[in-house]
Amino acid sequence: MNFLQLLSNLIPVTIAGIVLGAGLPALFALGMRINSGQTQVQEDGSVVQVRPASAPMRILGTIVFAVIIAAILMGILWIAKDFLFHLTGFNFLGLAKK
Repeated sequence: MNFLQLLSNLIPVTIAGIVLGAGLPALFALGMRINSGQTQVQEDGSVVQVRPASAPMRILGTIVFAVIIAAILMGILWIAKDFLFHLTGFNFLGLAKK
């Protein structure tokens, strides 16, 4: 493997690391903010909810959290695909080594 092949393989891995490493926590923070409703900072520095989130915002927050859970489950299936194929005979994601 020469340096150019190594570099060409490194770029997609780096992009995936940035998207999953920073993207999922940012998405989680967005979901928390969507579900928080209207908040107010008190004099002592504590944050108090003044008004709960509306129903559409709670639904949107739930969708955001469902996307995060789906990404986590896909990651677990990706890591364990060969083991699951050996254990069950079912080729999860179609990527297991037969």
